Amino acid sequence: MTREQAWEILCEHTKSDGLRKHALAVETCVTAYARKFGADEARWSVTALLHDFDWEIHPTLGEHPQKGETILAARGVDEETRRAILSHANHTGVPRQSQLEKTLYACDEVAGFITAISYVKPRRSVFSVMVRGSRNCSR
Repeated sequence: MTREQAWEILCEHTKSDGLRKHALAVETCVTAYARKFGADEARWSVTALLHDFDWEIHPTLGEHPQKGETILAARGVDEETRRAILSHANHTGVPRQSQLEKTLYACDEVAGFITAISYVKPRRSVFSVMVRGSRNCSR
């Protein structure tokens, strides 16, 4: 599956700008780690984009991402990608074993945390978040 196909699936099922931005944030993080690890950047990108694609149509832990996995299987998404998506949710019981699975889980948590921090800033922007040692940065 290409990134463009994954984006189409995401947009078909996700209407919220916030959730789409979350997918893009997770994708950025996951793809950077794929590059660092010498992994398949395209596969990791697709996995990150699709990890929450079904949240709006299956907004309960009993359904997300399990029912979404069925949709992805019908769309031809490979088993490795679907397993990583299942493993990003603790309640599915799918253990995180591969580097992709562990990275997706970590990046999903970090992206959510950074977004939450930025929302408490007056401009509601990640660029308003100061981190220790960043005072000397050009931004």
